[in-house]
Amino acid sequence: MLEEVVVTGEKIVTPTKEAAETVYTGVEITKEGLELGGEKGAHNVWEAISILPGIIFESPDPANLASTQMSVKVRGVSGSLGSMSIEGIPIYGGNPIGPRTYILDLENFESIAVYKGAVPADLGPGAGTRGGTLQLRPLWASDNMGAAFQQSLGSFDYTKSFIRFDSGKLGQSDTKFSFSYSYADEDKWRGEGEIGPRNNVNFTFVQPLGDKLGIKLWGNFNEIRQHKLSSLTYSQADNLDEYGEYDYTESLTGTPATDWEYYDFNKSEWVNYDLYAFIDYTLNENFKFTLKPYFRQEKKEDWAGTGSISGPKGSQPGIQESGWTSRKWGANAEVNADLKYLKGLVGFQYEESDWMDSVAKNYWLNADGSQQFVGWGRYTESKGSSPRYSPYAKLSGSTGAFNWQTGIKYLKLKESENEGYITKFDSSGNPYLDREPKMDYGAREYSVWIPTAGLSYFINDNSEVYASYGKTFQQPYAYMPLISMYYALYDKFGKMGMTLEDLFKEYNPEETHNVDIGFRYRKNFVELNPTVFFSKHKNLNTTITPGWEDPDNPGQPLLYQGKPASYNTFVGKAQGYGFELGTNLIFSDNLTFFFNPTYTILTYDGDIVSKGTVYNTDGEQVVDVPEWSLTAGIVAKYKGIEAVPIVRYLGKRYGDLSHEEKIPSYAAVDLKLAYSLENFHYLKNSNLSLGIYNIFDKEYIVSPSYYPGAPFTVLGSLSFRF
Repeated sequence: MLEEVVVTGEKIVTPTKEAAETVYTGVEITKEGLELGGEKGAHNVWEAISILPGIIFESPDPANLASTQMSVKVRGVSGSLGSMSIEGIPIYGGNPIGPRTYILDLENFESIAVYKGAVPADLGPGAGTRGGTLQLRPLWASDNMGAAFQQSLGSFDYTKSFIRFDSGKLGQSDTKFSFSYSYADEDKWRGEGEIGPRNNVNFTFVQPLGDKLGIKLWGNFNEIRQHKLSSLTYSQADNLDEYGEYDYTESLTGTPATDWEYYDFNKSEWVNYDLYAFIDYTLNENFKFTLKPYFRQEKKEDWAGTGSISGPKGSQPGIQESGWTSRKWGANAEVNADLKYLKGLVGFQYEESDWMDSVAKNYWLNADGSQQFVGWGRYTESKGSSPRYSPYAKLSGSTGAFNWQTGIKYLKLKESENEGYITKFDSSGNPYLDREPKMDYGAREYSVWIPTAGLSYFINDNSEVYASYGKTFQQPYAYMPLISMYYALYDKFGKMGMTLEDLFKEYNPEETHNVDIGFRYRKNFVELNPTVFFSKHKNLNTTITPGWEDPDNPGQPLLYQGKPASYNTFVGKAQGYGFELGTNLIFSDNLTFFFNPTYTILTYDGDIVSKGTVYNTDGEQVVDVPEWSLTAGIVAKYKGIEAVPIVRYLGKRYGDLSHEEKIPSYAAVDLKLAYSLENFHYLKNSNLSLGIYNIFDKEYIVSPSYYPGAPFTVLGSLSFRF
């Protein structure tokens, strides 16, 4: 069978499957594959797996420390619409929605499984799975005592210190634990400010209790402060020679009309706490029970300058301070059966979450740089938690060379009720918050059935054909833009007899049907994995212009930000197909070549009306989705020296619905160099590493917000293991 074939050399990517499955529907990046990303790959999961076909990751941050402003596409779908888990426990958040791929040190993980089409029923329990699913496998505490230290330095005053300690097995109890800490910081490569400091703490704990019961704990803390990078307009992005280093202003001028763009008025802070437990009980060789309780908390504080903030006497430039705290807690319970002719798994996930908005505070800027409090921004208060529950089951089997599997998940989510408030002013111009039922929303329920199925056939020991089907989903998102629009037009909507809840009527889960047909071939030095994929999407988050009339100006359109009022809701449709090829040529233990191209067509079904304009989008490529992408490279080793040149190519795409804002194709080249010091007696467990990124300093755009991409960057490190 295919998985038993031995190929000489280190594996970068291998096929993978989950418990109670017989068909390989995913791929796994090994520890060796994760290391190809070098220092950049250690800070963001997307960077670490971006050598795979079908995954496009771009960031304006040279070291990937930043928590936002990155761009990810998985077969054309935003990666923020995917899920990520630590051995099945979700690690995700909201605003922006999606997996928190930047809060981990990848030094603490041994591999990452990736599912881009069908998702196993026991994975993807976060906010959704349309953008793929990532399954992280921790580097649990080692059986042997040891320590590792790494010091890294690089361009733009980048620095990172990482240390990890493993206790090894302690006494007769076989208790073992690990602890790691890292500190990282860098200057922004354009403009004034820092991305960092970033502090990360991780620990694992493993305790066997006899031959049948085992307990594992995994915990992670991450805190990062960062100044934001300014986005560009399309005309600026089209002229990077002049605007490539454009950013927020570096000093105050005494003119509020420009000082709201001061860099220290545009920053954020994120703090994440995660604590997960894994309790395994093996009844016998056929049955295993697992319980996975968890808790996570995320807190964000944000400061944003803006050219117009409403106050007691009209609007003026100023700053808005906002934030929120989100908590999630729950548990997964599973029974896994491995019988003679069948494998099966039955599970149940229950989760509750609550959301606590910090009241957004508005300030006008004075000429001397001081700030005048002028009230609050839009504010809604959650009146309880949001429960969700999800039973799921899988069944699989094999008959000779034929393998099959099927799965089903049901998800039901109830949103909490949210009460709204608006800012009013008394006769003296002093602000106060006033309860406003028209701003209420929530207390709605969503549900979805999610089936999966897979088939495979081993032609011989070297060849396998397979097919999979899976429905993926995404719970509704992008609440804040809709609430902000209603708040800005509160008086107008009141006269129109519309409440905020009226705008949420079409909020439904996005749904996608995925089909993969693939072939795997492994013989001698050749590994090939061509895959054809198809997708059908509905209830997509799409811009609409309802054509509202201004109640104060009959016959005139209702305007928002200077154009006919538009907002996003879940009514869109799209369809897609494509082809990807995973290629590894393992010539020897010292030489591997990989070549991973992807062709993606993802088109709109129907035209789109946005801000009063009709766009002929029917059959056109979705915004920010290139047809072609490619990652290719060589892993070459000689007497302790390793050289890994990698080229990344991204085809042209468009940044607007009219396809007038063309984002040109580009190719960037990286080079990783490493040298093992094993020939030096006192340094035999040490390693020198140097990553040179964007060697030719290629100028490019990170879409869709038009950020200049990271420039030529050098990041080096020295690591020790004891």
